[in-house]
Amino acid sequence: MKVNARPAPHDPEHRVQVDMTFDCRDPRSSTERPLRIQRTAPEGHTVESAMEWARENADQFLAEIFGKTMTRKETKTEPQARQPPKARTQPKAEARPEATTTITVAEMFEQMQDRVIRHEEPTSRETWKSVWSCHLKPNFGEMPVHLVTKTRILDFREELQKRYAPSTCNHIVAKLQGILSYAVEKEKLVAAPRIRQLRVQAAAEKDPYTDEEMQLLLDAAEGDEVGTLALLLSLDAGLRRNEMLALRWCDVDLKNGEIHIKHSLHRTGLKCPKGKKAVSVPMRARLKAALAEARKDQKLTDHLFQGARNAWMSESAFRNYMRDLAAKAGVEWKGFHKGKHTFITVLLEKGATLNELQLLARHKHASTTEGYMHVRNAAKAMRAGIARLDDPEPTPAPTLGPAKSVRRCLEAVGER
Repeated sequence: MKVNARPAPHDPEHRVQVDMTFDCRDPRSSTERPLRIQRTAPEGHTVESAMEWARENADQFLAEIFGKTMTRKETKTEPQARQPPKARTQPKAEARPEATTTITVAEMFEQMQDRVIRHEEPTSRETWKSVWSCHLKPNFGEMPVHLVTKTRILDFREELQKRYAPSTCNHIVAKLQGILSYAVEKEKLVAAPRIRQLRVQAAAEKDPYTDEEMQLLLDAAEGDEVGTLALLLSLDAGLRRNEMLALRWCDVDLKNGEIHIKHSLHRTGLKCPKGKKAVSVPMRARLKAALAEARKDQKLTDHLFQGARNAWMSESAFRNYMRDLAAKAGVEWKGFHKGKHTFITVLLEKGATLNELQLLARHKHASTTEGYMHVRNAAKAMRAGIARLDDPEPTPAPTLGPAKSVRRCLEAVGER
């Protein structure tokens, strides 16, 4: 029991008030607060004597509260151990299965191939197959997915860098990370290592072919039907490599002067051309003459570019053929794509409008066409631009339909 005493407030007789606190719960309260009793000592007590009076009469005060005689000893209870505050009840999260550490990268790739990769485009499936068989399977195939650490991936990429460009290394590592991310998605791995890609420097932009380079290439291809057709289809019609390889003679309409582009040839077979629809491209005069001459040749039967066993010529064989031709001409081979760039650039120099260029290039967006537009002679172009300021009445471009517009544009180019 604890006892405190003080002069009773507002007591005209100046008596002493005693506060007694016991080691038991107050039965008059619904809470767990301890029992506290206040009494006023009889007149004449000092603070010290009032406290002694309270101790002597404590049992009586308790009996008044509990209705029976109790001693201070009986009111004492064992101090309860302090209970930790109850934790806030949280909704139980769904238990996540532990990552399986025995599944290998090869097993994970097989699952991914069956459920994900097989739904992708044929070219994408072919890329996955090539990267897996050439790089990932030999290095990680039998390894459990949880052992493919960041250090192992970085060591693997370091070896790749000795043979491949940074962009190729990034591509291969991205495929490996794709498999590991799929393992995380399927709860076979807790987390996949994150690898920052190598910095790839932008390749130096190659200029379109000059008039001199184009003539050297055509001279080197004289008497070579494959080389001549490939050059003219690129430089005079802007065809892409895969569109050339897919051409059959039934796609060449010499009567109406048109080439019908229906397919594009890839390693996985024929696909729709870029843009997902067939399109007809008008022929320039010298291209039409070259096609008519080649059509008379009995060696060219079904395909314009014949490969082994009466099939299409492969991409690699076609590329090597043109590289050899460029070497014979003493000209750097800039690729089939630069032939298309040159085609658009020459049309631009001859005054073709952006709308005409877009139609002939078969671009969906004009912004794509603008990326192909190069100026081969900047000084000449600037002089021509300034000269327009002195032209009092510039001639407006005629408004024509798409078909007439592109035909007029090709006719305006003329023979170089």
